[in-house]
Amino acid sequence: MKKILFKGVATALATPFTKTGVNFDEFKKFIDIQINSGINALVVCGTTGEASTMTLEEKIETIKCAVLACNKRVPVIIGTGSNNTKTAIQNSKMAENLGADGLLIVTPYYNKTTQLRIN
Repeated sequence: MKKILFKGVATALATPFTKTGVNFDEFKKFIDIQINSGINALVVCGTTGEASTMTLEEKIETIKCAVLACNKRVPVIIGTGSNNTKTAIQNSKMAENLGADGLLIVTPYYNKTTQLRIN
């Protein structure tokens, strides 16, 4: 039988920034507000979280922060997609090692499929 990660609603969290990087104090507040409001899961580093503009170090620290702040109160789902399949795999393994409960993976974006010409 398949294990269900969560039932209900997951919030895709925005990542707050300062001029120098991620604002982790505000990020923790975002997490607590969502959990205290009854959310069933959180999505971190997805497209809403500006992951494509984050450095690898920022992603790692943001994932660590989310996992610690949630403290198993709700599942933490990490956006690990990329337009590069190898990078998506590396991101997914990294997120798993950092304590992610689940992964959100998009199909590679900006890559065009082979064009088939039918005569």
